[in-house]
Amino acid sequence: MNRPPGPDPADIPALPPACPHRRDMGLPDGPRLTPAELHAMENERLLAAWEEYERTYGPLFTLHGDGTAPRVYISDPRAIRGLFIGNRTVWGARGTRYFRPVIGAQALPYLTGEAHRAVRLLLAPALHGDRVRALGPALDDIITSALDALRGTSVPLVDLTRDITLRLIVRVAFGPLGDERRTDCVRLLTEIMDLMYEPAASPDADTATVLRRVTGRVHELQELVAQEAGVVRAGEARHRDDLLFHLAAGEAAQTDEQIRGHIMTLLIAGHDTTAGVLAWALYQLELHPRTRRRVRAELDAIGAAPAAAEVVRLPYLNAVCAEALRHSSVVPAGLARIVPEDLEWAGHRFPAGTELVPAIHLVHRRPDLYPDPERFDPDRFLDRKPTGAHYLPFGTGSRRCPGAELAEFELPLALARLLQTPGLRLTGAEPGLHALKNGPTMTTPPSLRVALDDRASPQPPRGQGSPS
Repeated sequence: MNRPPGPDPADIPALPPACPHRRDMGLPDGPRLTPAELHAMENERLLAAWEEYERTYGPLFTLHGDGTAPRVYISDPRAIRGLFIGNRTVWGARGTRYFRPVIGAQALPYLTGEAHRAVRLLLAPALHGDRVRALGPALDDIITSALDALRGTSVPLVDLTRDITLRLIVRVAFGPLGDERRTDCVRLLTEIMDLMYEPAASPDADTATVLRRVTGRVHELQELVAQEAGVVRAGEARHRDDLLFHLAAGEAAQTDEQIRGHIMTLLIAGHDTTAGVLAWALYQLELHPRTRRRVRAELDAIGAAPAAAEVVRLPYLNAVCAEALRHSSVVPAGLARIVPEDLEWAGHRFPAGTELVPAIHLVHRRPDLYPDPERFDPDRFLDRKPTGAHYLPFGTGSRRCPGAELAEFELPLALARLLQTPGLRLTGAEPGLHALKNGPTMTTPPSLRVALDDRASPQPPRGQGSPS
């Protein structure tokens, strides 16, 4: 049986005793950690530590850190449904500390109430329906270009998958940019995320340090967004369906500051998670040749060059993607809700300011929901659609990722195209690889690499249609 990616639980130091809760009477039990212990736990042994805390304290546990608000992690589906889906409280929003210095406080992760709802409605048209389904030819071109650059070389697998998903999200945000502008955008985003995520591994990192390192590049990217918005407002762009055009030219046209926040939220948050899941899916198929052969047989049954619309409807391929989303824990926790005033619920008292966090990784590892949860088994998702409180790869409730439909289109199509690429091979795909923390996500280690035989066919199988 395969152990899920992550450190061996035996590597975790003994847990500190449950705190006495003198000031926090009524909160679920949980460990009290010093800042150094909290940092080490979050960056070195996050998933295994959470599993140990759940075994020790139960499906609701509280992490206490000196000088920080208590943070309650929740893996009971009934509690998730009651607090995050059915509850109509206007929670506060913490978002994630990694992105706030770059995307600004006006961006979606930090909005609440009606402001949050209005922005979700504004973003929806570019991230749903026909506009997403029309991206098939563009994604095919992106994959072909990425594979051409890979030919005859070897790179960490997640570098390839990030290259693909980053280029597609730039296409969604800006439409068909010129080559130079697109290259600049991809370069700036890559540098910003590298600089943001690298300090997270250091206990001395703080917001000021991160800001100093990324400020110049953020200003460059903001200027690029402003210039492209100016092109739209000047009437120089017509017949476009990208997000920037929708934001700048729509009836509810946004200011430059708002557009920058929305675009940069999509650019930064809209590709890294999909890239991680795509890498983990390829890894799992390498470990499970029978599953890989079954996917290939399903693809072969629809012809040598299936169109995107045919590929994304394949049931077993989609089951593989759903299981990869469950099993990988690329996003181990949902966005925190902040309790606006003292709350009494199900025998607990949550003081104002308490952070409530859906523990996605722990829900996805519950044996009552997913028997033998460490096993990679796509059959779990054939002819079965779990409820929103049982399956949370995109979060839940009003904080569910607005780009979920885009990811659910992109993931099976990219996985299919890569699986059908002659000469593409993984190296270092050993069982039990440990996930590495990459900012707010978990990713494959650099030892898992991908290569493309220089003698292989120059292009992956493609559907019909002209580039978009």
